[in-house]
This record gives sequence, structure tokens and C-alpha cells, in this order.
Amino acid sequence: MKDKISTMIEAAIGGDVLTDEGGGFVSIMGKSSPSIRQDIPAAFEAYTLLSHFLGRLPVRPVTLDAASPLPDLSPAILHDATAARLVALLPIGAGELTAVAYWLTDSVRSDQVKQMAGVLALPFSIESHAGVEHLLPEWFAAFYVRGEPGHCIPILALRSVLADQRFGGDWVAVALERMTAFALPQEQAASAVRNHNGTTL
Repeated sequence: MKDKISTMIEAAIGGDVLTDEGGGFVSIMGKSSPSIRQDIPAAFEAYTLLSHFLGRLPVRPVTLDAASPLPDLSPAILHDATAARLVALLPIGAGELTAVAYWLTDSVRSDQVKQMAGVLALPFSIESHAGVEHLLPEWFAAFYVRGEPGHCIPILALRSVLADQRFGGDWVAVALERMTAFALPQEQAASAVRNHNGTTL
């Protein structure tokens, strides 16, 4: 499975956005609107982090669905072949959040959060086009303080989604809902948002 994931990563970041050669996802982003092009550093970082930790963390076949939130957020790369989803759970030491994922966590405004240790969850979807599987980073990420399922902080990773009218201006609520498709725990965070007691990131 590691070889397959590695191949999809290489395909995604392949191509040259300047010469228009190749057809990887990052290259396609380079041909899109200015707002999407601004997300290239974050998307590229998501792929490179996955590639880096692919050789350092176990890859586990799992079921990722809303009915069974992950009870354990130990660092690993989780793959659901049936649902065509992947989640990278990356270890973050105290004060290392922005050092590990600078672009992906650029929207985190709290210096206190940035200094905390925890687990950074990076979700990916796998889409098939013309018989070829493509690995696509989701527009959000999640940081779990101290790796605790009950302490979830959603992160806006790809800012271009804010231009999508379907979000209605409230990306946090949409992200929390989308997280359930990847079995990422979010119940307490969602409850805080419903009670208008969310943390300013």
C-alpha cells in the first residue's frame, strides 16, 4: 500500500506549472483562478508531509465513516480502500506545529495553540478518473491537542474554498461536518460551535 500511495503523491506533484507540462493536481491548481493558485504551497506541503511520514509511520487499513469515530489518534496513516479515503495522523511536538506544517496551519491565529503538542490530522480523498486514481488533499485539517479525541481544533488549510457560496461564510461548521466522513472525532468541538463557544483559532 505504501508504494501505491507514494505513486499517487508523485503523480499529484508532477508536472511543471510554468511550462504547462505534466498533469498533476498541483499543476492543475497552477492553471486555475488566483485564489486557487494561492493554495499551492499548502497543497504541496500536504503531499510532502504525507510522503515524509509514509516511511516513518505505520499504514493501517481501516474503515473511515461517520458511524465509528476513531477512538485512537496515535500517529499513523489510515487508509480506507472501500471509501477511497486516507488520513495522515502526524505527531507534533510542543512548539512545532508551524515548523512542521507552516502553510497548512497559516490560518491558526492562537499563539497558545501553536505551542501545544498534539496530532495533526490531514485528510485526503482518492478519486478515480479514466481508470487512474488521484490523491486529493481536503480543504481542512484538524489539530488534536495532546492527541485527545475530545480536544479538536479545525483548521482552514485551503483558503480558496471561502469563495464557494455553498459554505455560507461558516467554514468551521462545514469542516466539522465533513470531518465525520473521515471518522475524525469532532463531537465536542461541534457542540461548542452550536453553543457559540468556539475557540478563536
